[in-house]
Amino acid sequence: MRKLFTPFGHVGSVFMQAHANGPYAFVCFEGNDPSDSEYGPRCAERAVQELHDKMIGDVKLYVRPGLKKGERERELQHETFKYKNSKKRCNLYVKGFPASMNEQSLTELFCKYGDIESLKLFPQKEQKQPFAFVCFKTPD
Repeated sequence: MRKLFTPFGHVGSVFMQAHANGPYAFVCFEGNDPSDSEYGPRCAERAVQELHDKMIGDVKLYVRPGLKKGERERELQHETFKYKNSKKRCNLYVKGFPASMNEQSLTELFCKYGDIESLKLFPQKEQKQPFAFVCFKTPD
């Protein structure tokens, strides 16, 4: 870890821990000048810009600023909300197609409009028309 982060500044400490989701580490940058309180944050910002999502072998790095638990929870809620809102623009409700259509034929019909992330068909039941949800990977 020190070798990986040293190009971005003086690494004062590294704490590594194993977790069920995989190992993680906290890296702390420290400067020699006590009056320069921005040294560590500048180094950390550069490290995040350069290393986040970088592939090391077959592993993609996740490099983000260290946050307090409450801040992490707020960030997770924000990201979840953003993801759900982005999917609202990608998800279509489809009805009015023949009951003989299956998931494969619906996929063939809609794939020409973009990459499909998921498709769920609800077949005809009790005299109700079939319907489906088609979720594209991107809104366009």
